[in-house]
Amino acid sequence: MKKYHITAILFFLILILNFFLSKPLRVIYIDNTAELEKLFQKPQKSIDLRLAPGDYNLISESIIDSTCGNCEDPNTPIQTTVGITISGKNIKISGPNDRTAIIYTNAGYGFYIKDCENCILENLSITGGVRDTSAFASDAAIVIKNSDVIIRNNKIFNNLGDSLLIAENIIGIMGICGRENSNINIFNNEILRNSWDGIALYRDSEAIIEKNIIDGIDKAGARVPKGGRGVGIGVTWNAKARIRNNLVKRYWKGIGLFVDADAEVKNNIIENMITWGISLWDADKGKPKGEISNNIIYNLGAMGAAITSCVEEEPGYFIENIIVKTAQDSAYDSPDYYGFQCALAEHSVPENFVIENNLFFNNRRATEDLPDYDVSEEEFKKELKLRKEWIRKIPLLEKSDFYKDFIKIKPMSN
Repeated sequence: MKKYHITAILFFLILILNFFLSKPLRVIYIDNTAELEKLFQKPQKSIDLRLAPGDYNLISESIIDSTCGNCEDPNTPIQTTVGITISGKNIKISGPNDRTAIIYTNAGYGFYIKDCENCILENLSITGGVRDTSAFASDAAIVIKNSDVIIRNNKIFNNLGDSLLIAENIIGIMGICGRENSNINIFNNEILRNSWDGIALYRDSEAIIEKNIIDGIDKAGARVPKGGRGVGIGVTWNAKARIRNNLVKRYWKGIGLFVDADAEVKNNIIENMITWGISLWDADKGKPKGEISNNIIYNLGAMGAAITSCVEEEPGYFIENIIVKTAQDSAYDSPDYYGFQCALAEHSVPENFVIENNLFFNNRRATEDLPDYDVSEEEFKKELKLRKEWIRKIPLLEKSDFYKDFIKIKPMSN
């Protein structure tokens, strides 16, 4: 994982340098949908596109995606719709700082960033996605494939889709989907009330995910066609990620590392979930690795965190996390749902996977034979004060319920 951190940081330094060292970008101002769609009828190179405030209603087109993001066989062709396809090199698309350029994608793949080298999307509002009929389409407001992209300071919201299709297929519309051979920096975005995963990374994609608010708002279950369905952040197949300083709330599930995922999950707040908070899960076929530390997991229906992995070499760790008020919903008490309903469900823990220095308080257990790591309220408050330095480094903490319930009302003394 440490090698991946260095590689990812070097990549983004190179990406930024490419923008400054390449020939100057040609500035283009656009204030209507027709010009926007016409510009990207073909790949572009070295442009700085600036959208004026206003509404942009895209006209979707049907395409066949030659591969499938989340199928057992990735070579499965998928029929989908696209709002706009961004291809080429050194492309920057931005709106006003107040994000008043509002793009209604009217498609399953809203922004389809495909074969784009050094691409930036910033200060945009992206909404109005339409769920595709294929249950295997990896629909999202932004889909990235074979591209290097920075996505920053955007509002990605209300991509809900047709309620009947969602009820039938379960799958909805994601905020951001990272696909094959993509390197992505997802920074300082608001990803709100979308009907599937907030951010999902699939095969052969890598991302740095930092300082985002991922809020489902509606906190909906599996077949309910509203926001907050799916996973707040999902890393699956062999995707890699560094996930830091994000607020993930009001979703079906929190942050998941699935199959062969390799990720660092640090300094995040995961709260008010229908079911679990963090899951490291091999799906009975993979070898996921997770470095999970200094997260706050608060107020969940099911377990706080679950570990299921058989990795022997550098499997990761679960250290210095704070887990409060989990496994609250007795509807998930049966282990057939998600496993052991307790603060930390240790289903299959590799021998050298380190679990230590975590703080547990006010958690529920489905049965008395499950582990109870809770400390007293007095001990909890005392330990919380000792951890104030790293807690206060989480930029989004003040927007969390945990802050309101444990820090703002009862400030930690110096």
